[in-house]
Amino acid sequence: MESEKRGVSPSPSIPPISREQALLETFFHALSQFAFDKAKDQVEKEKETKRLPLVSSTPWSSLLVTLSHLASAEKTYFSFPFIARRLFRKDSVRDSFKTLIVELKKIEETTHSSTGSPLEGSLLAELCRHLCQFSQARQELIDFYEAMAMMGSATNVKYTDLSNMIDEICQRHNKGFHHPILDSLKSSFSFEVDILSNLLKAQCDMADWRFLPSLLHLHESYVKLSSWCQFLPPGELSTSLTRKKSLFGSTPKKHIEAPFLYQWLGKLQDALVSKFTLYFYYILGRQTTPMDMKSLISRASIDYVGRIMAFIRRSDAFSVNMLLDTHQLELYQGHGYHFPYDMKEKPSGLGAFPAIFSFPGERPVGHWPNIVSILLDKVHELNAMEKIVYFFDNRVQSTYFLTRVDPRLTLVVIFNSKRSEKDSYVSTFLTETAALLRNTKVFAMLKQGGKN
Repeated sequence: MESEKRGVSPSPSIPPISREQALLETFFHALSQFAFDKAKDQVEKEKETKRLPLVSSTPWSSLLVTLSHLASAEKTYFSFPFIARRLFRKDSVRDSFKTLIVELKKIEETTHSSTGSPLEGSLLAELCRHLCQFSQARQELIDFYEAMAMMGSATNVKYTDLSNMIDEICQRHNKGFHHPILDSLKSSFSFEVDILSNLLKAQCDMADWRFLPSLLHLHESYVKLSSWCQFLPPGELSTSLTRKKSLFGSTPKKHIEAPFLYQWLGKLQDALVSKFTLYFYYILGRQTTPMDMKSLISRASIDYVGRIMAFIRRSDAFSVNMLLDTHQLELYQGHGYHFPYDMKEKPSGLGAFPAIFSFPGERPVGHWPNIVSILLDKVHELNAMEKIVYFFDNRVQSTYFLTRVDPRLTLVVIFNSKRSEKDSYVSTFLTETAALLRNTKVFAMLKQGGKN
C-alpha cells in the first residue's frame, strides 16, 4: 500500500462489535427511552430468530429470557402500581426485581462452565453482575417511594428524612452498574435520583426560607427534567412532553404519553416552583415590573397570590400574611440576595417573626404584637400542623386565624371585625392552601400510580 511504501503505519481499525452486543446496546437504549415494549420485542425476536428453546439451555438464551422480564419490570415500575396494590398483590414489582437478581446470578454462575456462548463468558458474567446491582437499586427506590407516599398522607412531612434517604441511595449506587453497555440505563437512573434529590433539597431550603439554595436546586431539577426529556426519540412521545423554556412555566396540561413517574416528577417540580413564587414574592418582584411579575406567577401551576387576592375580595379580610419564626434558624439574612458569609445580628423580639409575605401592602405593624403573642401561646396546637387557631381580640375588634404550613412558617388571616370561628370559607381557604404548600396532594398521587 502507498502508506507502507512511505513508511507510515496504517491506523489500526476498530474491531466491529458482535451482533449480540449490538442487540444488548439497542435493548438498554430502548429501556432508557421508556420504550419498554420495543425493548421486549427485540429480545423476543432474537429468541425466535435463533429458534431458542423455551427451556433455556445456554447463558445467552437464559439472558434473553431474563431481559424480557426486565423490560416488563421496568414498565411496571414507571407506571407505579406497586404502592396502591402492594397489600393485595403477591407479584409486586419488587418481587420481580428480586426474581431478576436470582436469575442473573444463576446465569453468571453458568457462564464459567458453559462453552459456545455468542458472547465471551467474562462479558456475560460482568453484565449480569452489573444488572444485579441495578435491580437492587430499583428495590431501594421502590422502598423510598413507598416511604414518600406514607409520609405524604401525614400533615407533618419530614422532608429532611426523605432528602437523606435519596442521597444515601445516590451514594450507594453512584459507582454501580457502570458497564459501557448499560450507559443509557445508568443515565436514566441518574436523572431520576438527581431530580428527586434536588426537588427535596429545594423543599427543605424553602422551609427554612433560604432563597439562593432553593433557586439553584429548582433550576438543577428543571434542567435534568428537560435533559431527560430530550433523550427521548421524536415521535415516540407526544410533543406536549417538551417542557417550557422558563423555569416558572408549568407542565403542559394536555395528556402526554410519558410514564407516570416522569409526569409525577414534573408535577412536583411545578408545585415547588409555585411555592417558591409565594415564599420569595418580594425578592422576585424586585427583579422585574409589577406587570411582568403578575404574568410570571400566573404561569405557575398554582397562582398563590391570585388565590389570596380572590380570598380577600370574597371574604373582606383585612390582610393575609406568611410569618417566619427565625428562632434556632442557623442563618437568617432577611429579604434579597446576600453574600454567603455576610453575617448579620440575629433579630429578637417581634423582629424574630418577620413577614415573608403580606397582602395587601406591607405587614400590618399594629397587629403584629397580637399575632406573635397568639403564635407563642398556641405553639403546640400550631405544631400539630392540622389545627386552625382562632382568636378574637375584643379590645381592637379584630379576628385572627392561624395555621402552620411549614415547621417555621405560619399562615395568618386578619379581619378588622368579629368573624365566626366556624366560618367555613375561611377554614377551607386555610386548610387547602396549607395542604397545597406542603405538597401533600402531589404525594397522594403516588398511591394512584398510572391511573392518575
